[in-house]
Amino acid sequence: MIRNRYEIFRLHLILIMMIPFSFFCKSLPSVVPVKDHTLESIVSDGIVRTFRYYIPKNRSETKLPVVFILHGGGGSGEGMIYLSRMSEKAEEYGFIAVYPDGYANRWNDGRKITHSLTDKRNTKDVEFFRDMVRFIDLKIPVDYSRIHAVGISNGGFMTQRLLCEADDLFRSVYSVAAVTSKGLVEICPSPRAKSIGFIMGTADDVIPYSGGTVSIPKDMSPNASRIPAGEVLSFTDSLKFWSSNFTCKEESKAKKRHLNKFWKRDIEYTKFSDCSTDEVVEGYLIPGGGHIWPNGFFYQNEKQYGYLSKDLDTREIVIQFFRRTDSKEKLVDNASFGN
Repeated sequence: MIRNRYEIFRLHLILIMMIPFSFFCKSLPSVVPVKDHTLESIVSDGIVRTFRYYIPKNRSETKLPVVFILHGGGGSGEGMIYLSRMSEKAEEYGFIAVYPDGYANRWNDGRKITHSLTDKRNTKDVEFFRDMVRFIDLKIPVDYSRIHAVGISNGGFMTQRLLCEADDLFRSVYSVAAVTSKGLVEICPSPRAKSIGFIMGTADDVIPYSGGTVSIPKDMSPNASRIPAGEVLSFTDSLKFWSSNFTCKEESKAKKRHLNKFWKRDIEYTKFSDCSTDEVVEGYLIPGGGHIWPNGFFYQNEKQYGYLSKDLDTREIVIQFFRRTDSKEKLVDNASFGN
């Protein structure tokens, strides 16, 4: 009898977990499988580091732009291939998509987290990215004027460190489910005028959009205790920080509709433009949004797959932002919110 009750409870739990995914399921989208990516390992900072990359089959340029896609703490580059589906965009727009692995599954983003192995070691992650670019450039010529990075959570914090300490290499970056850490402000008190974007949710239970202490759950249980993981600025102050050295700053605000037409609360969009350099700092604040990659793809098998949310299409917004920073011409007024 006890066993039967357990099985019933387990079945109910599985069904509940499937609801958010099955609600958004539709025909399986095109996905470049992991096996079509090249896995490489190089020695950087005295340790072996790994990454996967995808070179588009159809390309019209001799030198290709590069987009790095960074996982969150505890994640992997392989996991980001499916979550972000950036390799399909690499094929469409002709760039190299790179999915690196953090040391011990984390990035040394500048927060000096005491429980993080890579923070304790003070791993030279910025140098790792330089080494990856040099390595890939030997395989296929890289356009050094068009190198970008996007990351989620710990990876989002890391993209900002890249823009700070490797601003000669990175044209622009995007941070998803991350704001600016106070540790980064110490490293980079006066950032150069560069283009950066943010996507953040007001209900993020890991990184507070209003600023304060990052808190990571110890496990997946509902009432898990939390581990402090550094102090951060608010979403608004992060935008102001990165635009602080704009010589001719213009601010604009707008409302964006969700992909889910039944969701009535609009997404808040803020943009700071430097009219003298064409650099842009922008941010999307999602009411009720959590600690996720909005519209990230979930795939378990051919019957269980879908999207993590229908707030906005992170992939499309990020790619169009990178394309705009690559060109003096305005490619699109606003990025598509569709798949």
